[in-house]
Amino acid sequence: MDKVQSLMVFSGRTALSLGLGGAFSVAGIGVAWSLFVFSSSRSLDTMLWSLMVGAGLGAGLGGFLAWLRLEGDHLLLLLVAAALVAAAGIGGAWGGYEFGARQEIECCAMPSVSPFTYTAVGSTVVASGTAMVFSLARDLMSWWWQTRVKNHAV
Repeated sequence: MDKVQSLMVFSGRTALSLGLGGAFSVAGIGVAWSLFVFSSSRSLDTMLWSLMVGAGLGAGLGGFLAWLRLEGDHLLLLLVAAALVAAAGIGGAWGGYEFGARQEIECCAMPSVSPFTYTAVGSTVVASGTAMVFSLARDLMSWWWQTRVKNHAV
C-alpha cells in the first residue's frame, strides 16, 4: 500500500480514530479523576491539569493506534508521531475545556453540557486530525520517494 490510501480506508481510519480517541479520552478522564480522588489532592488546578492530560493522552493513543502503519516505518518516526499526537491531544483538551468553561452564563444558569465533555471532544478531534495529517504527509512523502527519487526523476 505504497500509494495514497483509498477513500474507503481513509473513511474507515477516520471513523476508527474518532471512536477510539473518544473512548480512550473518556477513559483517560476516568483514570485521572480516580487518581485525583485517591491521592487526596485538594487543588482545583491539579484536578484540571490531570483531567486535561488524561483526556489528551487517551485521545492521542486512540488517534495514533487508528492511523498506525507498522510496515516500513522506523521506530524513531513512530515515536515522533506518538509524541506529536499526544501533545496535540493535550492541547485540544485544554482548548476544549477553555471553550466549555466559557459557555456558562454568569448570572443564574448552569451549562447544559459539562466543560469536561468539551475537553473530551476537543482532545479527540485535535488528536485525530493531527494523526490524520501526519499519516497523509507520511504517505505522500513515501509516494514521492518511490516515484521521483528512486526513478532518478529529481
